[in-house]
Amino acid sequence: MSKDYKFNPEMYKTVAKNVRFYRKEKGLSIDELCEYADIKKEFLQNFELAETNMAISIYDLYKISVILEVSIDKFFVN
Repeated sequence: MSKDYKFNPEMYKTVAKNVRFYRKEKGLSIDELCEYADIKKEFLQNFELAETNMAISIYDLYKISVILEVSIDKFFVN
C-alpha cells in the first residue's frame, strides 16, 4: 500500500519564522525568551535567523509556546 504524503521541506524555517513573530508580538527580546526558557541565546538567534533548516527540540519548542502563551501548533502554520 503506497501513500502520497506531502511533507514541507521548509518546516524548520516556518517554525523559526513563527517563533520570531510570536516573540515580537509578545514584546519579548531574544535575551528574555532565552532566560525564561533556559535556552542558549546563540542557539535561538541562529534558529530564528537561519537560512537553512535548523532543528529545535520539541521540549524547547513547548517551553517557548508556554512562555509566549500560544498553542504549539501555531508554530507549524505556513
